[in-house]
Amino acid sequence: MTELFREVQIPFLAAVLLAAAAGKALPRGRAQVPARYRDGAVTLALAAGEALLGVLLLTTSMFAVRLASVVFFATATSVVADLVHSGSGQACGCFGRFSAGPARRLGVVRAGVLTGAAILAAGVHETGAQILASADGRSAALLAADCLAFLALSPEVAAAVERRLHPVPCELRDVPLDATYAALRPSAAWREHAASLTSAEPTDVWRELCHRYLVYPGEVDGRPVEVVFAVPVDGGPAAVRAGVAWSSGWEHQDDDSGPQRVHSPVCGRRRTRGPAETSPPRRPRRDRSAETPHPGGATGTSRVGGLAGRR
Repeated sequence: MTELFREVQIPFLAAVLLAAAAGKALPRGRAQVPARYRDGAVTLALAAGEALLGVLLLTTSMFAVRLASVVFFATATSVVADLVHSGSGQACGCFGRFSAGPARRLGVVRAGVLTGAAILAAGVHETGAQILASADGRSAALLAADCLAFLALSPEVAAAVERRLHPVPCELRDVPLDATYAALRPSAAWREHAASLTSAEPTDVWRELCHRYLVYPGEVDGRPVEVVFAVPVDGGPAAVRAGVAWSSGWEHQDDDSGPQRVHSPVCGRRRTRGPAETSPPRRPRRDRSAETPHPGGATGTSRVGGLAGRR
Protein backbone atom coordinates (compact mmCIF):
# COMPACT_ATOMS: atom_id res chain seq x y z
CA MET A 1 0.00 0.00 0.00
CA THR A 2 2.86 2.37 0.77
CA GLU A 3 4.45 1.69 -2.61
CA LEU A 4 1.11 2.31 -4.33
CA PHE A 5 0.75 5.61 -2.48
CA ARG A 6 4.22 6.66 -3.67
CA GLU A 7 3.39 5.75 -7.25
CA VAL A 8 0.21 7.80 -7.51
CA GLN A 9 2.15 10.92 -6.49
CA ILE A 10 3.78 11.00 -9.93
CA PRO A 11 0.60 11.61 -11.99
CA PHE A 12 -0.77 13.81 -9.21
CA LEU A 13 2.26 16.13 -9.25
CA ALA A 14 2.20 16.17 -13.05
CA ALA A 15 -1.43 17.29 -12.99
CA VAL A 16 -0.63 20.07 -10.49
CA LEU A 17 2.25 21.35 -12.64
CA LEU A 18 0.17 21.33 -15.83
CA ALA A 19 -2.70 23.13 -14.09
CA ALA A 20 -0.32 25.80 -12.74
CA ALA A 21 1.19 26.29 -16.20
CA ALA A 22 -2.25 26.65 -17.79
CA GLY A 23 -3.33 29.14 -15.13
CA LYS A 24 -0.37 31.39 -15.93
CA ALA A 25 -0.39 31.07 -19.72
CA LEU A 26 -4.05 31.19 -20.73
CA PRO A 27 -5.19 34.65 -21.99
CA ARG A 28 -7.88 34.99 -19.33
CA GLY A 29 -5.72 33.49 -16.61
CA ARG A 30 -2.32 35.02 -17.17
CA ALA A 31 -1.03 36.69 -14.04
CA GLN A 32 2.16 38.17 -12.76
CA VAL A 33 4.35 36.30 -10.35
CA PRO A 34 5.50 38.34 -7.30
CA ALA A 35 6.62 41.92 -7.86
CA ARG A 36 10.27 40.93 -8.08
CA TYR A 37 9.34 39.04 -11.30
CA ARG A 38 6.91 41.56 -12.76
CA ASP A 39 8.12 41.01 -16.34
CA GLY A 40 5.49 39.10 -18.34
CA ALA A 41 8.19 37.15 -20.20
CA VAL A 42 9.35 35.67 -16.89
CA THR A 43 5.80 34.55 -16.15
CA LEU A 44 5.52 32.76 -19.49
CA ALA A 45 8.96 31.20 -19.04
CA LEU A 46 7.90 29.88 -15.63
CA ALA A 47 4.69 28.48 -17.14
CA ALA A 48 6.70 26.77 -19.88
CA GLY A 49 9.05 25.24 -17.29
CA GLU A 50 6.12 23.92 -15.25
CA ALA A 51 4.51 22.41 -18.33
CA LEU A 52 7.76 20.77 -19.39
CA LEU A 53 8.36 19.29 -15.95
CA GLY A 54 4.78 17.97 -15.82
CA VAL A 55 5.13 16.29 -19.22
CA LEU A 56 8.47 14.74 -18.25
CA LEU A 57 6.96 13.28 -15.08
CA LEU A 58 4.38 11.54 -17.26
CA THR A 59 6.78 10.30 -19.93
CA THR A 60 10.11 9.50 -18.23
CA SER A 61 11.38 7.92 -15.02
CA MET A 62 14.77 9.66 -15.00
CA PHE A 63 15.98 10.45 -11.50
CA ALA A 64 17.10 13.90 -12.66
CA VAL A 65 13.48 14.76 -13.49
CA ARG A 66 12.28 13.59 -10.08
CA LEU A 67 15.03 15.60 -8.39
CA ALA A 68 14.06 18.67 -10.43
CA SER A 69 10.47 18.36 -9.19
CA VAL A 70 11.70 18.24 -5.57
CA VAL A 71 13.81 21.37 -6.11
CA PHE A 72 10.93 23.15 -7.85
CA PHE A 73 8.36 22.56 -5.10
CA ALA A 74 10.89 23.32 -2.36
CA THR A 75 11.69 26.63 -4.05
CA ALA A 76 7.97 27.40 -4.38
CA THR A 77 7.54 26.73 -0.66
CA SER A 78 10.36 29.14 0.14
CA VAL A 79 8.94 31.89 -2.09
CA VAL A 80 5.41 31.66 -0.67
CA ALA A 81 6.74 31.53 2.90
CA ASP A 82 8.81 34.65 2.22
CA LEU A 83 5.74 36.50 0.89
CA VAL A 84 3.70 35.55 3.96
CA HIS A 85 6.51 36.46 6.35
CA SER A 86 7.10 39.86 4.77
CA GLY A 87 3.41 40.76 5.06
CA SER A 88 3.51 42.67 1.78
CA GLY A 89 0.09 41.43 0.67
CA GLN A 90 1.47 40.28 -2.67
CA ALA A 91 -0.07 37.38 -4.55
CA CYS A 92 1.97 34.26 -5.20
CA GLY A 93 0.54 33.86 -8.71
CA CYS A 94 0.83 30.07 -8.34
CA PHE A 95 -2.21 29.43 -10.54
CA GLY A 96 -2.41 32.64 -12.51
CA ARG A 97 -5.42 34.88 -11.88
CA PHE A 98 -6.90 32.24 -9.62
CA SER A 99 -4.11 33.09 -7.14
CA ALA A 100 -4.64 36.85 -7.24
CA GLY A 101 -5.25 37.17 -3.50
CA PRO A 102 -2.51 37.84 -0.93
CA ALA A 103 -0.31 34.86 -0.08
CA ARG A 104 -1.53 33.01 3.02
CA ARG A 105 -0.15 30.41 5.42
CA LEU A 106 -2.43 27.84 3.86
CA GLY A 107 -0.49 28.26 0.62
CA VAL A 108 2.76 27.57 2.47
CA VAL A 109 1.29 24.34 3.89
CA ARG A 110 0.13 23.28 0.44
CA ALA A 111 3.53 23.91 -1.14
CA GLY A 112 5.20 22.00 1.71
CA VAL A 113 2.89 19.01 1.21
CA LEU A 114 3.67 19.01 -2.53
CA THR A 115 7.38 19.05 -1.70
CA GLY A 116 6.92 16.04 0.56
CA ALA A 117 4.99 14.22 -2.18
CA ALA A 118 7.82 14.91 -4.65
CA ILE A 119 10.35 13.49 -2.17
CA LEU A 120 8.25 10.34 -1.68
CA ALA A 121 7.96 9.79 -5.42
CA ALA A 122 11.64 10.38 -6.22
CA GLY A 123 12.48 6.67 -6.15
CA VAL A 124 9.52 5.40 -8.23
CA HIS A 125 10.72 3.59 -11.36
CA GLU A 126 7.53 3.84 -13.48
CA THR A 127 6.48 6.85 -15.51
CA GLY A 128 3.27 8.69 -14.78
CA ALA A 129 1.65 7.37 -17.95
CA GLN A 130 2.48 3.77 -17.00
CA ILE A 131 1.03 4.27 -13.52
CA LEU A 132 -2.21 5.64 -14.94
CA ALA A 133 -2.43 2.82 -17.49
CA SER A 134 -2.16 0.14 -14.78
CA ALA A 135 -4.28 1.94 -12.18
CA ASP A 136 -6.95 -0.04 -10.34
CA GLY A 137 -9.65 0.95 -7.87
CA ARG A 138 -7.21 1.50 -5.03
CA SER A 139 -5.00 3.75 -7.16
CA ALA A 140 -8.02 5.78 -8.25
CA ALA A 141 -9.12 6.16 -4.63
CA LEU A 142 -5.67 7.32 -3.52
CA LEU A 143 -5.47 9.77 -6.43
CA ALA A 144 -8.90 11.13 -5.56
CA ALA A 145 -7.81 11.53 -1.92
CA ASP A 146 -4.75 13.49 -3.09
CA CYS A 147 -6.94 15.80 -5.15
CA LEU A 148 -9.36 16.40 -2.27
CA ALA A 149 -6.51 17.18 0.11
CA PHE A 150 -5.03 19.55 -2.46
CA LEU A 151 -8.33 21.42 -2.82
CA ALA A 152 -8.74 21.61 0.95
CA LEU A 153 -5.30 23.21 1.25
CA SER A 154 -5.83 25.67 -1.63
CA PRO A 155 -6.41 29.32 -0.62
CA GLU A 156 -7.95 29.89 -4.06
CA VAL A 157 -10.82 27.51 -3.25
CA ALA A 158 -11.41 29.08 0.17
CA ALA A 159 -11.46 32.57 -1.38
CA ALA A 160 -13.88 31.45 -4.12
CA VAL A 161 -16.27 29.94 -1.56
CA GLU A 162 -16.10 33.08 0.58
CA ARG A 163 -16.84 35.30 -2.44
CA ARG A 164 -19.76 33.08 -3.32
CA LEU A 165 -21.28 33.14 0.15
CA HIS A 166 -20.51 36.77 0.93
CA PRO A 167 -20.27 38.76 -2.31
CA VAL A 168 -18.63 42.16 -1.99
CA PRO A 169 -19.44 45.02 -4.42
CA CYS A 170 -16.55 45.78 -6.73
CA GLU A 171 -16.19 49.34 -5.40
CA LEU A 172 -15.58 47.94 -1.90
CA ARG A 173 -13.51 44.92 -2.89
CA ASP A 174 -9.91 44.82 -1.66
CA VAL A 175 -7.86 44.08 -4.78
CA PRO A 176 -4.04 43.95 -4.57
CA LEU A 177 -2.05 46.07 -6.99
CA ASP A 178 -0.41 42.91 -8.35
CA ALA A 179 -3.83 41.75 -9.54
CA THR A 180 -4.20 45.01 -11.48
CA TYR A 181 -0.82 44.45 -13.15
CA ALA A 182 -1.93 40.89 -13.89
CA ALA A 183 -4.93 42.17 -15.84
CA LEU A 184 -3.06 45.07 -17.48
CA ARG A 185 0.04 43.44 -18.97
CA PRO A 186 -1.71 40.77 -21.14
CA SER A 187 -4.37 43.22 -22.39
CA ALA A 188 -4.71 44.48 -25.95
CA ALA A 189 -4.57 48.09 -24.69
CA TRP A 190 -1.15 47.47 -23.14
CA ARG A 191 0.21 45.80 -26.29
CA GLU A 192 -1.07 48.68 -28.40
CA HIS A 193 0.73 51.38 -26.38
CA ALA A 194 3.72 49.45 -25.00
CA ALA A 195 6.05 50.66 -27.77
CA SER A 196 5.41 54.34 -26.90
CA LEU A 197 6.09 53.95 -23.15
CA THR A 198 9.39 55.27 -21.80
CA SER A 199 9.16 53.58 -18.41
CA ALA A 200 7.92 50.22 -17.17
CA GLU A 201 6.72 51.75 -13.89
CA PRO A 202 3.71 54.08 -13.57
CA THR A 203 4.13 57.64 -12.38
CA ASP A 204 0.68 57.80 -10.84
CA VAL A 205 -1.80 55.18 -9.60
CA TRP A 206 -5.21 55.72 -8.10
CA ARG A 207 -8.52 53.96 -7.72
CA GLU A 208 -12.04 55.21 -8.30
CA LEU A 209 -14.87 52.83 -7.44
CA CYS A 210 -14.55 49.77 -9.70
CA HIS A 211 -11.51 50.93 -11.70
CA ARG A 212 -7.85 51.47 -10.98
CA TYR A 213 -6.01 54.01 -13.13
CA LEU A 214 -2.31 53.86 -13.97
CA VAL A 215 -0.40 56.67 -15.70
CA TYR A 216 2.77 55.82 -17.65
CA PRO A 217 5.17 58.31 -19.27
CA GLY A 218 5.64 57.92 -23.00
CA GLU A 219 6.64 59.64 -26.22
CA VAL A 220 4.72 60.05 -29.50
CA ASP A 221 6.27 61.81 -32.51
CA GLY A 222 8.94 63.31 -30.28
CA ARG A 223 6.44 64.76 -27.82
CA PRO A 224 6.17 63.57 -24.20
CA VAL A 225 2.79 62.04 -23.46
CA GLU A 226 0.98 60.35 -20.62
CA VAL A 227 -0.70 57.00 -21.32
CA VAL A 228 -3.56 56.38 -18.88
CA PHE A 229 -4.85 52.82 -18.44
CA ALA A 230 -8.23 52.11 -16.82
CA VAL A 231 -8.26 48.59 -15.34
CA PRO A 232 -11.46 47.13 -13.84
CA VAL A 233 -10.71 45.72 -10.41
CA ASP A 234 -12.80 42.61 -11.08
CA GLY A 235 -12.39 42.30 -14.84
CA GLY A 236 -10.03 40.55 -17.22
CA PRO A 237 -7.49 41.85 -19.73
CA ALA A 238 -10.19 42.31 -22.39
CA ALA A 239 -11.89 45.06 -20.34
CA VAL A 240 -8.79 47.31 -20.01
CA ARG A 241 -9.00 50.68 -21.76
CA ALA A 242 -6.36 53.31 -22.47
CA GLY A 243 -6.07 56.97 -23.41
CA VAL A 244 -3.19 59.25 -24.46
CA ALA A 245 -2.67 62.85 -23.31
CA TRP A 246 0.09 65.36 -24.04
CA SER A 247 2.28 65.81 -21.01
CA SER A 248 1.52 69.02 -19.08
CA GLY A 249 5.22 69.90 -19.09
CA TRP A 250 5.52 70.17 -22.87
CA GLU A 251 6.57 73.75 -23.59
CA HIS A 252 6.42 73.68 -27.39
CA GLN A 253 2.75 72.86 -27.71
CA ASP A 254 1.35 76.10 -29.11
CA ASP A 255 -2.06 74.89 -30.23
CA ASP A 256 -4.87 72.66 -29.11
CA SER A 257 -3.99 69.80 -31.43
CA GLY A 258 -3.58 66.30 -30.09
CA PRO A 259 -5.14 64.61 -27.09
CA GLN A 260 -5.86 66.46 -23.91
CA ARG A 261 -5.93 65.09 -20.41
CA VAL A 262 -9.41 65.77 -19.14
CA HIS A 263 -9.34 63.93 -15.82
CA SER A 264 -6.98 63.88 -12.90
CA PRO A 265 -7.77 63.14 -9.26
CA VAL A 266 -4.58 64.64 -7.97
CA CYS A 267 -5.21 67.83 -6.02
CA GLY A 268 -3.52 70.91 -7.34
CA ARG A 269 -3.15 69.64 -10.90
CA ARG A 270 -4.83 71.90 -13.43
CA ARG A 271 -7.55 70.29 -15.44
CA THR A 272 -7.26 70.76 -19.20
CA ARG A 273 -10.45 71.19 -21.10
CA GLY A 274 -11.14 68.59 -23.72
CA PRO A 275 -12.67 69.20 -27.14
CA ALA A 276 -16.15 68.51 -25.78
CA GLU A 277 -15.84 71.14 -23.06
CA THR A 278 -16.49 74.78 -23.93
CA SER A 279 -16.48 78.03 -22.02
CA PRO A 280 -19.83 79.21 -20.65
CA PRO A 281 -21.64 81.60 -23.06
CA ARG A 282 -21.11 85.28 -22.42
CA ARG A 283 -24.06 87.58 -21.67
CA PRO A 284 -25.05 89.61 -24.75
CA ARG A 285 -24.03 93.22 -24.66
CA ARG A 286 -26.81 95.75 -24.15
CA ASP A 287 -27.98 97.51 -27.22
CA ARG A 288 -27.86 101.22 -26.33
CA SER A 289 -29.16 102.43 -29.68
CA ALA A 290 -32.72 102.75 -28.27
CA GLU A 291 -31.60 104.79 -25.26
CA THR A 292 -32.57 108.50 -25.12
CA PRO A 293 -30.70 111.22 -23.29
CA HIS A 294 -32.14 112.44 -20.00
CA PRO A 295 -31.90 115.92 -18.72
CA GLY A 296 -28.58 116.68 -17.19
CA GLY A 297 -26.68 114.57 -19.69
CA ALA A 298 -27.58 111.16 -18.16
CA THR A 299 -28.49 108.39 -20.46
CA GLY A 300 -31.37 105.99 -19.92
CA THR A 301 -34.09 104.03 -21.63
CA SER A 302 -37.08 106.04 -22.78
CA ARG A 303 -40.24 105.63 -20.77
CA VAL A 304 -42.24 105.05 -23.93
CA GLY A 305 -39.94 102.36 -25.16
CA GLY A 306 -39.96 100.75 -21.74
CA LEU A 307 -43.73 100.66 -21.55
CA ALA A 308 -43.95 99.36 -25.06
CA GLY A 309 -41.60 96.63 -24.18
CA ARG A 310 -43.82 95.52 -21.29
CA ARG A 311 -46.82 94.85 -23.44
